[in-house]
Amino acid sequence: MLVRAIQRDISSLNAIYILLRSELIHQAAAHVRLFCESLITLRYVALDLSNRVPQFLDYAEVERYKLAKSNLRWEAERAKPEHVKEMQKLVPELEREYERVKPRYLFTDRKGKQRPFSNWCNARLVKQATDCGPRIGRIYDLVYSQLSAYVHGSAWSLRRQYSYSKAHYDPRVVLNDIATVVRATLVTWEEWARLCDEQVGWSLTDSLPYIAGQLDALDTKHFSASASLE
Repeated sequence: MLVRAIQRDISSLNAIYILLRSELIHQAAAHVRLFCESLITLRYVALDLSNRVPQFLDYAEVERYKLAKSNLRWEAERAKPEHVKEMQKLVPELEREYERVKPRYLFTDRKGKQRPFSNWCNARLVKQATDCGPRIGRIYDLVYSQLSAYVHGSAWSLRRQYSYSKAHYDPRVVLNDIATVVRATLVTWEEWARLCDEQVGWSLTDSLPYIAGQLDALDTKHFSASASLE
């Protein structure tokens, strides 16, 4: 699980870099949020590896079955008949795996009725972050909550888009937004690096003082009162 998650997260970091270089701030911010969510999930799983790793991985059977049923429900009359037939043949096999894992993803509500989990652990991301301690709780509040606006397309996330238009381009606004996203990424990466060091035996956190120093140098160059934009 960790190898797969790390590979995905490295791809997310590459995407953030490319999007920032292209000044696609809105999209970069959304990917930082995805990176942050991945960190919180991994930290939460790491609190109880023996139970939560299989719990996380086996939930794929629930998602796979639900997706297949949704595809059949909405596409049976539009897709090619041969494709529909193949999907119909696959559903019983998916259903067997779904029924096998289903009891692990049910809970009893206050009325004594069994309900399905809302996700693999039946805990909202904020609860997962809180359970992981104050450092992860801080990242949830500072990074995930703020950048959620870009995913949901709120008015707050659109407040500066005017400055990105061709006719009203403002490099001061763009540079400030890039700096904000970079710092949000670094805050998340710091905890992600600690997790990788702990679980894989890497030494990523050794580079933190250097990275922080580089950011301070960039801040001094671009955002001091005497500095001018180049």
